[in-house]
Amino acid sequence: MLKAVKIRLYPNKTQETQINKLLGCYRFIYNKCLNKKIISYTDNKITENLTTLGYYIHHDLLKNDEFIWLREQNSKVLKQSLIDMLLAYNNFFKHKKGYPKYKSKHDNKQSCRFELATISKRNIYTNYKISLANIKNIKFRCNKKYTEYLNKNKKFIKSATLTKLPTGEFYLSILIDGDVKTIKPSNNTIGIDLGIKDFVITSNGETFDNLNFKKSKIERLKRLQRALSKKKKGSNNRNKARIKLAKVYQKINNQKQYYLHEVSNVLINENKVICMENLNVKGMVKNHKLAESIQQMNFGEFRRMLEYKANWYDRNIVFVDRFYPSSKTCNHCGYINKKLKLSDRQWVCPDCGSVINRDYNAACNIRDEGIRILVGLSSPELTLVDLPLMDDPTRNSLLKSNVRVKQEKNEFH
Repeated sequence: MLKAVKIRLYPNKTQETQINKLLGCYRFIYNKCLNKKIISYTDNKITENLTTLGYYIHHDLLKNDEFIWLREQNSKVLKQSLIDMLLAYNNFFKHKKGYPKYKSKHDNKQSCRFELATISKRNIYTNYKISLANIKNIKFRCNKKYTEYLNKNKKFIKSATLTKLPTGEFYLSILIDGDVKTIKPSNNTIGIDLGIKDFVITSNGETFDNLNFKKSKIERLKRLQRALSKKKKGSNNRNKARIKLAKVYQKINNQKQYYLHEVSNVLINENKVICMENLNVKGMVKNHKLAESIQQMNFGEFRRMLEYKANWYDRNIVFVDRFYPSSKTCNHCGYINKKLKLSDRQWVCPDCGSVINRDYNAACNIRDEGIRILVGLSSPELTLVDLPLMDDPTRNSLLKSNVRVKQEKNEFH
């Protein structure tokens, strides 16, 4: 099972210079190969492939005295840049993911990939040092259980991706084809509804709050953005102000990611089947009144986490069609309230008289529709979707304290 372990690197000044040079060369090869591919297709309708572009790198770039500084880097690492470019180029035609752009040193993230041959086999991860290509003994830090996992499964390492963040921090994501720790079996089925006021509402009556990480720091962000705008472009003071601002955004992102992992772990650990709506997030953010709140909680990232963790731990994720009227349908009698507005958080069913909490009712309907999909009784356009993504590591700790709102029986019956 593929799993990625993310560690933070702490290079010294010499190692940091080596890494920055490598990132620059990696970016240079990417742009040169992309430019050659575009020109070849535009002028001669020729599609450059891996072989011809690989020949171009070795004979036209590495052996060219004009680019003698490229020879300082490991050629296998530079070739990965070519592979990344071809992957981005092919994704444009196959998956419509956007035409590949030239990389810039001013991009938010700089990254390069190391294949297995460029990761030293002598690495002993329990000493918190790692060697990559020509860069030796870089100090790193991560959880003790991850260092033990790395050391235990170092024979199964596939690749590693080094990333430099806008804050100047360096991270390394190591992809391993190893075993994943098992969790307790469960036969529970649950439905979840994603919202803005409450992040997740379950069919068990449990809610996970929207903690509004960005809103709590909005004044500080405004102050730092004003300070940045007043600094002269290209000056050291502007760079210092930029890093301060980037660190606040990084902290917000870290808090958000930690919370998403905690919530997804609770749902995965306690349930065998999780039913949720197949939301159109791109369409939802077009509503300018809700866009910021939706983007803050990252519904798409939460769904991705649930998918790859479900694949790890043998759980099922069932996606209910986005047009299914989960909020408008009374879970007790099946009456559909076509006049229900988004602002109506509670409503009374005119057919059976039940007082209905909109979000809890939606979660229950999603659970019931998910069960019908599993047993094949739902409408044909609603299907079971299982698209595992195996990129990021999962956190095994449970969310210790959250607001759990239990709906009283007399409120719904």
